[in-house]
Parts: sequence; structure tokens; C-alpha cells
Amino acid sequence: MLKSKKIRGILQLLLSLVLLAWLGNRVGLDSIVSTLAGVDWSWYFPAFFLFLFNILLRTYRWYILLNALDDRPPFRQLLYLYFVSFFFNNFIPSGFGGDVVKVISLRQEHGHGTEALSSVIMDRLTGLIGSSFIALIALTWSSVQPWLGQPNVNLSLPPALIFSVALISLGVPLGFMLVRWAGPPGSFISCLPFIALRPFIRRLNARAKLQRLVETIYRYPLSTLLRSLLTSIPFTLSLVVIQYSIARALSVDVPFYLFPLFVPLISIINLLPISFNGLGMREGIYQFLFVPVGVPGASAIAMSLAFYFLRVGTGLIGGLLYAFRSISSVTQPARTN
Repeated sequence: MLKSKKIRGILQLLLSLVLLAWLGNRVGLDSIVSTLAGVDWSWYFPAFFLFLFNILLRTYRWYILLNALDDRPPFRQLLYLYFVSFFFNNFIPSGFGGDVVKVISLRQEHGHGTEALSSVIMDRLTGLIGSSFIALIALTWSSVQPWLGQPNVNLSLPPALIFSVALISLGVPLGFMLVRWAGPPGSFISCLPFIALRPFIRRLNARAKLQRLVETIYRYPLSTLLRSLLTSIPFTLSLVVIQYSIARALSVDVPFYLFPLFVPLISIINLLPISFNGLGMREGIYQFLFVPVGVPGASAIAMSLAFYFLRVGTGLIGGLLYAFRSISSVTQPARTN
């Protein structure tokens, strides 16, 4: 099992390198580097601090979900785990590696692994649903612009792009409603985040625990789900502003309303366990989204890498916090003796 995971991780890394090399050769590596070198820090620094604020919102959403299951870790501990999860995401191939770290840490400290796992899954789902609602509003707004006498505001989006945004915007909320309120409990297994976490589920190695997980997901009251969804709205809007700030930092000038259209697709690509941390796949989706609306290919890839650097920077903070706590845990017994 461990050997197969190593092989899969190596293959994901190789795929990322191949995709990045192909994309770089296609648009010109020099153009990507020069675009990144010309970053406007007055836009990029605010994007980084807004990304840190975004983690606070994520943590609060997770806190809401855990409290609904009577599992009440302190907020500061959950915030610490979120930062640490970003650190480990830099080294774990799957976009869900940080989630596994959060679940294992909570299980070790509180003994509620099933509740922790279900809260992480619901945290991901409610975040995607919130992003989908924002994208649906943005898609509707962009569609009615010609009827409002503002044709110059509305760019001509390719049909495939409009279909992709509409499919995600409608499919994620409707699919969740079907599973949560109409479908049998076992149907939740068909959800994408659950499939991506299936190797970790196997490590629990017990059907009873799996059934308990499904039942736990159905224990969330409607009020908790609504609070989590409401938190997902500012969470998504902050991601939209972050993406817009990155674009401005790289001298990319596109209408603001396009970013809430594209955030859900970018978020899903970040989750897919295909390439290493989404590298290569994410740059490809940026090209698919932004080149049709007039952004040069090199600038689109530079935007993706600039967003990835925000995640890496956040992971470095998590690494420092993890190292500080590890050192403290080692030295504390010596002080008490």
C-alpha cells in the first residue's frame, strides 16, 4: 500500500512537470518569468493578507460544523490545524492531503475521528456550494447586461465555458440537496470529495465506522448548514477579490465580474487528485478560462502560479507554527522537572 502511494505520488509529480513544461513551451517560459518579475506588490501584498483572512473564515466555518456535532475544539486549535494543513499540502500530492492531516490531528487529540472527517467533508462541500451560488449570480448578471443596454460590459464567452460554469453552478447545489434530503444515506459515497478521501476511509478499516460517518453527515441540522453556507459567501467573495488583485498585480485588466464566474472551476481543479497539488492542471484551467476573454497565455499561467505562491507562503507560516509547537512540546517536560 505504501509503495503504491509512493509510485502514485511520483507519477503525479511527473505529470505536473510534463504539463508545466508543455504549457511553458507553448506560451514561452521567458514571458511567464517576465510577467511574474513585474509584479506590482501594492496589489500582491493585499492579496496575501486577504488570503490569511480567508483562512480565518474557513476556520470559523469548520468550527460551526464541529460544534453542531458536540465536538468542541477551541477555535485557536482549528486555526492552527488549518495553517499546518497548508504546510503539509506543499508536500502531499493530493489536494486533500491537508484535510487528512486535520482529521488525524483531531482524532489523536479528541478521539472523534468520524466527526472530524465528516466536518472536513461538509466544510469542502459548503464552500463549493457557496462558490456555486456566487458564480450563478455572476453568470446571470453577465447574461442580462445586453438587455440592460450595456453590451460593452459583457464579453463574448465561448459556449463551452458558459456550459462549464453553469454546470458547476447548478450541479453542485442541486446534487448536495439531492443527497442531503432526497437520496439514501449510501448515495453520499458518490460525492467527489468522499471519493478523493476514500484511501483514508480504508485506513479506518471498519464498515461500522463508515456507516457512522454517513449517519454523522445527516446529523447536521439545517440551521448549521445555513450558517456554514452564509460563511461561505464572504469566503468566496474574498477568493474573488484575491484573484482580481493578483490579476491587477500582473497588469491583467479584465472585468471584475468574470472572477466570480471562474472561482468554482478553479476551486474544483485544486481538489482533483490528478497532478501534484494541482500544478499543471490548474495552469491549464487558467488558460481555458482567461485566454478566451483576451488574457495572454503567459499572463494566465503567471496568475495561476502567483496564486499558488500565496498558498506556499501560507504553508510556510504553518510550518513555522508546527515547528514552534513541536519544539515547545519537547522542551516543556524539561522545564517542569
